[in-house]
Amino acid sequence: MKKEMVQEFQARIVTASQNDLVVINYEMLMAELVEATELFNPESMSAFNHSMERATRLLNELSFNLDFSFDISKDLMSLYIFVNKKLIEASQKISIQPLHTAQDVLSTLLIGWREANKTEVRTAPMIQNGQQLYAGLTYGKGSLNETVYMDQSRGLKA
Repeated sequence: MKKEMVQEFQARIVTASQNDLVVINYEMLMAELVEATELFNPESMSAFNHSMERATRLLNELSFNLDFSFDISKDLMSLYIFVNKKLIEASQKISIQPLHTAQDVLSTLLIGWREANKTEVRTAPMIQNGQQLYAGLTYGKGSLNETVYMDQSRGLKA
């Protein structure tokens, strides 16, 4: 994932509610799969494999956090297992078609999670006392500056 995209996700995670974190995780997973698809050629197999490892970790994060007290979690786990098989197949057979199948399944799930997130009641951010990031246009031509204000009350409180 590109540095700018990572910074964008980091800024969103700091202010994200529990529902937002699921959507962000899906978006990061999709970004990794897009990157893996772009890197799919014999010259960049190392970068492709690294992107696939990150995608697998993100998929595992989604499956590890399922709450099986809800019936839909079992269906989601089945889909995650299917997607994981497709990721393994893409890596083992060195084929791009399984990646497209995985992206199709995950994009449908992402649309569903975004819609569900719209109807959910907004909760407080999961990270308490996170750094505040302020961004705005400067007087420079098209430049964007980000400023982080240090706060002594930042971090965990005992």
